[in-house]
Amino acid sequence: MFRQNVAALIKFKDKYVACFRSDHSTWQNVQGGIEDSDKSPLKAIIRETKEELGLEENDFKIIYQSKYWRRYFFPKEILKKERFKGNIGQEQLWFLIELKNFNSINLEKSVGEFQKVDLFDIERFLETYSKWKKPGFYDFCRELGVIKY
Repeated sequence: MFRQNVAALIKFKDKYVACFRSDHSTWQNVQGGIEDSDKSPLKAIIRETKEELGLEENDFKIIYQSKYWRRYFFPKEILKKERFKGNIGQEQLWFLIELKNFNSINLEKSVGEFQKVDLFDIERFLETYSKWKKPGFYDFCRELGVIKY
């Protein structure tokens, strides 16, 4: 079974917010499972953005929702984690979010999933992105037209 999940590519000016994980030292974006309390994937990505970056809803604007869900499989080390028990991977719905002010990110108000954030151009973000999650991210970037290859 695939766990339902939302993910966000967060844009600030001509760069994208890259988040460095606290637990397995890889760069990725805001993402997370859709919880029973979420009324929709849109509500889930708003919650995740607030939880993971310490942002308030008025600090960002959702400007696009992907046309379809994307799947990836968990590597063996992730399959061992209790919170993912019974799932072989995640099915993600992606969003493009525009951040109004990069300095509004406050990791001290977040849940601690990320130890730092930075602004990357899309090519650098793709190069450094978590290997097993990269195909879905790459595909969403192609859907947006931010990459052509």
